[in-house]
Amino acid sequence: MKNIYIAATLILCSFGVQAAEADKSPITSVEIQEGVSVTINVKSEGQPVAGALIKIVHNRITVGSRTTDASGNATVSVKNYTGQVVSIEVFHKLYASEKLHDRTLKEGANFNVIMRSKKKSAEEIAAASEEKTEKIEGQIANEQKSAEEAAAEKEASLKRQEELRKEQEEIAAKTEKAKKEIEEAAAETEAIRKEAEELKNGGEEMTEERRAEMEKEIAAREAAAKQRQEEAEARRKELEEKAAATAALERDRKAEEAAKKEAERVQKEQDKERKEAESTAKEKEKEMKKEREAAEEAAKAAEKEAKEKAEKEKEAEKAKKEAEKEQKETEKQQKEAEKEAAAAEKEKEEAAKLEEKRTKLQDKLDKLDGDQKKIDEDRKSLEDDQKKLDKKVSKGKNLEKLQEEQVKLDEKNLKLDEKQKDLDDERKKILDKMKKLK
Repeated sequence: MKNIYIAATLILCSFGVQAAEADKSPITSVEIQEGVSVTINVKSEGQPVAGALIKIVHNRITVGSRTTDASGNATVSVKNYTGQVVSIEVFHKLYASEKLHDRTLKEGANFNVIMRSKKKSAEEIAAASEEKTEKIEGQIANEQKSAEEAAAEKEASLKRQEELRKEQEEIAAKTEKAKKEIEEAAAETEAIRKEAEELKNGGEEMTEERRAEMEKEIAAREAAAKQRQEEAEARRKELEEKAAATAALERDRKAEEAAKKEAERVQKEQDKERKEAESTAKEKEKEMKKEREAAEEAAKAAEKEAKEKAEKEKEAEKAKKEAEKEQKETEKQQKEAEKEAAAAEKEKEEAAKLEEKRTKLQDKLDKLDGDQKKIDEDRKSLEDDQKKLDKKVSKGKNLEKLQEEQVKLDEKNLKLDEKQKDLDDERKKILDKMKKLK
């Protein structure tokens, strides 16, 4: 009896730990929705673009692809669409690639794409046969760019394939693990049921209270085992759904490759037509070039004869004009000399007037210097008187009389300040006038 109790306790603890670990594993579900079909219309300069490769991309993974028909339309189906934001990418070797960013798809929606031509079309080349085709350097640059884009696209495709392969392997391993967990949970449940049956048949010596307790413990373990089995089954279903989604991505990739090959085939045919048109236009241009060169030679001979005749006439006319020019130059020099003489005389008179004005202003400044000297002497005398008065005040006698003397002395200083200001203003005016005379 004691051994049965210990074994039951150990089994209960073991199942409790496993149940706790099972609770930590999140159970998620994938919501699968119906797909959508949208139509992409591709044009260039108002004309439909056939053979353009259309790709609908989400998180750098292509979820739908198709090639445009002769009317420039392509109907692209996206399976299991869940309303996520996608980009629509359009490729054609004769046009610059275009991309529509951040688009949400709706059933039956239409999207318009305008492509810019990398080169002139066959019709344009044939119509403009006299114009030169694009430079070789530009063609080489376009071809290099196309090669770089193809290499980058190939590398991205290989990377996506490797990611899908790893994801499939991981899903397969997890699915196998989930199946094993289901089998283990089923075996565990069966063992618990057997233990309960043995307890029922061989527990005559056990009290009813102890029997009820152990039956309760077995029921709890059985419920926990059943829950783990259900959770393992849910994980298995989830992994199967993920495997199905991964398989769908693989189908989309193969569809993308098929659409790409079809686009390449159509674009090669278009490129061949363009090159044939270029070749025809170049041959026609060569013929027209020969005709133009012959006409130009005849025109040059006639032009040369006319130029020689005109040259002789020009020489005579030139000699006549040279004589007239020389005469006019002599007259001009004479007038210039007279003009310069008059200007020199005028400049001399103006210089004399300026010198006279400067002399008068300098005389005024000299007079002001004499007045300044008188003011400085008066200022010195007042300063001496102030010192004497300050000495008397310091003795503290006859202060009222001394105050009257101080007032008189201040008045003299004020008058002297006014004289100084008037003199300074007058000097400034004179200096300003002298400055303007320079």
